[in-house]
Amino acid sequence: MEKTFNFSVINLWCNKNLVDTEFVTGEILWKQDTDTIVNFFDNPEDPNVEYVLINTCWFLSSSRNEAEETIQYYDDLWKKTIIIGCYLPVKDDDFLAWLKNLHSIIPYKEIEKSSDILLNNDKINKLKIWLNNIKESKLKDYIKTISENNLNKEAHIWWSKSVRAFFNADYWYEFLKISEWCDNRCSFCIIPQIRWNQKSRTIEDIIKEVEIMVSNWIKEIEIISQDTTRYWIDLYKEASLIKLLKEIDKVDWDFKIRLFYMYPDILTMDSLKELKNIKKLLPYFDIPFQHISKNVLKRMWRFYDDKHIFKVLDFIKKEFDNPFIHTNFIIWFPWETEENFKELLDFVKKYEFDSISVFWYHDEPLAASSKLNDKINDKTIISRVNIFKKTVEKIYTKKEKLRKNKIEIWYITEINEEEQILTVRPEIKAPEIDEYDNISFMNIIEWELYIWEKIKYKLK
Repeated sequence: MEKTFNFSVINLWCNKNLVDTEFVTGEILWKQDTDTIVNFFDNPEDPNVEYVLINTCWFLSSSRNEAEETIQYYDDLWKKTIIIGCYLPVKDDDFLAWLKNLHSIIPYKEIEKSSDILLNNDKINKLKIWLNNIKESKLKDYIKTISENNLNKEAHIWWSKSVRAFFNADYWYEFLKISEWCDNRCSFCIIPQIRWNQKSRTIEDIIKEVEIMVSNWIKEIEIISQDTTRYWIDLYKEASLIKLLKEIDKVDWDFKIRLFYMYPDILTMDSLKELKNIKKLLPYFDIPFQHISKNVLKRMWRFYDDKHIFKVLDFIKKEFDNPFIHTNFIIWFPWETEENFKELLDFVKKYEFDSISVFWYHDEPLAASSKLNDKINDKTIISRVNIFKKTVEKIYTKKEKLRKNKIEIWYITEINEEEQILTVRPEIKAPEIDEYDNISFMNIIEWELYIWEKIKYKLK
């Protein structure tokens, strides 16, 4: 008798998780056996969906809360939940024990076997035993256990031979993960404690995946890792991102590449000069500065200073045509004085970043920064948030006015024919990070259709 496996997936938080979700989905769809009919549904709330695979995050307490809320929601809908991802090492076993429909949890080191596990009841039972074995473990005990047993000294990473479901192919982009995990030891982060050190893929394997992506009509490849600038250091003891980009640039196809997570401590002037020669590279610079004050950066365990940052930014603005700079900051970090905060504001005003992500500092268990004293009080926090938001809004307003009468390339993400409005992503803006635009048909005075849903336009 044929069995059915009707499933859907939910990806929480980062685009690195999304890559894992796409691979797991692809492997399940590809490796179905003759005894099981596998059906994928876009909507996890569809009445026909029996299994919901949830890829979780743990990076912040808010992400752990979101993971539990999502799991609880689908458990209450009587969906059989399958949990993978980063929440597992820091999970609340008491919470999991109360779930009515927990089908299985798949630890990170087993993720490549997801298709075998989910279509094989014996392996599901083994995973339930695994869950019970560490049921009483607390976070510190768990970290000690994986360190002693060397379970995660090699990060799991997908290879080009794996099958991937491209969720974003309809929108012409996909993320390409070139390495896993991180060698940095930022005081506010526990990624290396949970997932260990960086592990890079080989250039040859990445190129194979690029060829698969572009053969599936993907026009924009978003290159990600925890720190792209450190690519290959773990394999050959020297950063080789430029070498990788040159090889990708040789792939004979019409597509663009975008770099994310370029940490400034290893971003040299020589590497920036080399980037100018990568023809397929979009002039998009995602550089997480976190702060500008020397004192704050030192307590964050960031190994660069304001002089290096200024040098990097001045070079980009001078040497690249129409560069788009995205960064992120952590504000009210412990010991951030009024003078430090003013330094940050002056920095933002001077360089007028195109896109800014802001994180409000809060203590995370096991992060070194949680042990720092002189935390910022709530009254000061609220004041600084309001000041920072107003500063950023003024910059954004100014930049929006400067866009008028300029030719740009758009990717259409949605068409509302009834209201005659397009929701579009300008090519220079990053998917899922930067804001999209809603444009009335009447405001487009030049309309040149490119491949299906890519258009060239000029605003009135």
